[in-house]
Amino acid sequence: MVLLFIIASLFFSLSIFLFRNKILTRILSAAYLILLVALSIYAYFHVNQYDSVYYKFDSLGILLSFVLCLLSIPAFYHSYLYLKRHQSSEKDKAVYYATLIMFITAMTSAYFAENIPLLWVSIEATSLFVTFLVFHDHTKNALEAAWKYLFVSSVGLAVAFGGILFLSIIANQSGLTSLSFDKLLLVAKHMDLLWLKISFLLIFTGFSVKLSLFPLFAVAIDAKTIAPSPVNALMSTALVNVGFVGIFRIYIILSQTEAKDWAQHILLIAGIVSIFIATIQIFRVKRLKRLYAFSSMEHMGIVALGLAAGGIGYYAAILQLIFHALVKGGLFFQIGQIRQHFKSLWLKDSGNYFKINPVGSFAVILGLISILAIPPSGLFISEFLTFKALFTAGQYIVVIFALILLTVIIYNFVHFSFQLLYNKIPDELVNQNIKINPYEAISSFALFALVIFLGFNPPFFFTDLIHQALTVLN
Repeated sequence: MVLLFIIASLFFSLSIFLFRNKILTRILSAAYLILLVALSIYAYFHVNQYDSVYYKFDSLGILLSFVLCLLSIPAFYHSYLYLKRHQSSEKDKAVYYATLIMFITAMTSAYFAENIPLLWVSIEATSLFVTFLVFHDHTKNALEAAWKYLFVSSVGLAVAFGGILFLSIIANQSGLTSLSFDKLLLVAKHMDLLWLKISFLLIFTGFSVKLSLFPLFAVAIDAKTIAPSPVNALMSTALVNVGFVGIFRIYIILSQTEAKDWAQHILLIAGIVSIFIATIQIFRVKRLKRLYAFSSMEHMGIVALGLAAGGIGYYAAILQLIFHALVKGGLFFQIGQIRQHFKSLWLKDSGNYFKINPVGSFAVILGLISILAIPPSGLFISEFLTFKALFTAGQYIVVIFALILLTVIIYNFVHFSFQLLYNKIPDELVNQNIKINPYEAISSFALFALVIFLGFNPPFFFTDLIHQALTVLN
């Protein structure tokens, strides 16, 4: 099914790119979204079954696939608005939609990949497609951000590839001829611990490029600052989830060995350092997109702390990952609307948004409450469980330090957001003739509402999938 999905995606993407017809593009884009949703539903009804030698519908992949569906549908809608406002040519629109389809397809492939080499190839493919999307506006800044992203991301993934090579060598010594995740789990206890640790360290470092986590967190910051808002909504959410999949699957292998505690210490250090760096950098931000980009780093630091704590922290980490994706997607979709009202996205050039667009401002406020984990946000639940797990694990100093850092982040987020909403700015910085579309904020409201619902009244299938994803760890 996944292979058929990839073939269909290639056909849709090539047709859009070659024919460059407005009506055909809309039809094929709609067909692609239907196919994406159908694949996720099919996967749910075939949970834990192999789709082929290369793919498996495991619980984590199914969860993240549904999240991708929830983000992709509004991403296409907001892409339509973005391209319309920027008066893009039919050629640029065709390239954009064709690349967007393949970007989403590559992420889907990564979610369901059953062996490490295919996972690596899928993640590498996302780098290529993101580069084209970042460069969509063809400006000097876009070119610089695109090349920087492609170069550093490729370097990071080359490091991860080195870790995969080490893993293949010790797997071969254990009698394996493939790097299937399920087969690696069976022989994990018989692998050489030293080389397994080296392999994990290299893979973790390489995939941190996608997870927006220390040490290679910086690669995506400039790209997220320059890229179109709908692309940002996927880069800061679904693509981050891809990085989590890569690291989580390797961590599961180590959890079957005596190296588990060592791996948790690596995650603990990466998590707290990421939150610390995000706290420092937020003081220096001057653009709204950059603020949200460093926010992703902070939240992924909390995810790493959840994994490091173990126990209920595992559950909290996946909750945090999913809730962050939905909230951050809603915020970036709202940025697209903010951008049309001001002549730039520099914080100093924006303000009085509550008077300009009350409905959009309410979305910003609800998004602010949600991303800062203030009740009734579902992120409050996931972060509470994370710190509970850290307390249980005896990590008192880490908890205190993290809470101090998060308090500083909350202060800065509120400060910058209220500057956007209420700060008075000269009239010449505001686009006076913009027609406000109150329905544009519906996607943001829907995503925020879903996070509240899933946080306080999660359906059984949702919690069951998370528990199944953690079966090996528990």
